[in-house]
Amino acid sequence: MNVLVTGGAGYIGSHVVEELQKNGFTPIVYDNLSTGHAAAVPEEVQLVEGDIHDVAFLKHIMGQFEIDAVIHFAASSLVGESMENPDKYSINNIQGALNILMAMSASGIRHIVFSSSAAVYGMPEYLPVDEKHPVNPINYYGFTKLEIERFMEWYDRLKGMRYVALRYFNAVGYDTAGDIRGKERNPQNLLPIIMEAASGVRE
Repeated sequence: MNVLVTGGAGYIGSHVVEELQKNGFTPIVYDNLSTGHAAAVPEEVQLVEGDIHDVAFLKHIMGQFEIDAVIHFAASSLVGESMENPDKYSINNIQGALNILMAMSASGIRHIVFSSSAAVYGMPEYLPVDEKHPVNPINYYGFTKLEIERFMEWYDRLKGMRYVALRYFNAVGYDTAGDIRGKERNPQNLLPIIMEAASGVRE
């Protein structure tokens, strides 16, 4: 199975690419390298430098590599920034995801895994948070992720496009083999900040 991994040169995307390889899939990375690293993509994996806002090129790549499924990681992901610059998050997250869904629909691709976020839940009403927890985002980043999930639900109803939304909290760590070299740029999540403080990179 050929899997297009948008944002596959980023932190989580590069680790997913590695796992896809280990499990017999053929990943094709599609990334504009604005926050990702080409060095994070294994030499034997095809890296296509492209933007999710170029729908025509997306469709071309999906056809060229006979893509069977998409895993979508390409998005803006800083909570604070989303509150200060919602326009950027509307374009990169919502419109970008719609571009991918439209390109998939036009290309006959019916399977997508979406990198969502626990930010869709908002303030916990109970702990531990589970998948049945009410969704009520308190920042624009979480709002964009929830809207994309709703778009995918409609694409599933109307076009039979099967989807999974991964609502993770803080993803941390690197592969134990040390094959992935690209360091996350300007990390804003809790664990990278703790590690940078511990190592003297920041206060």
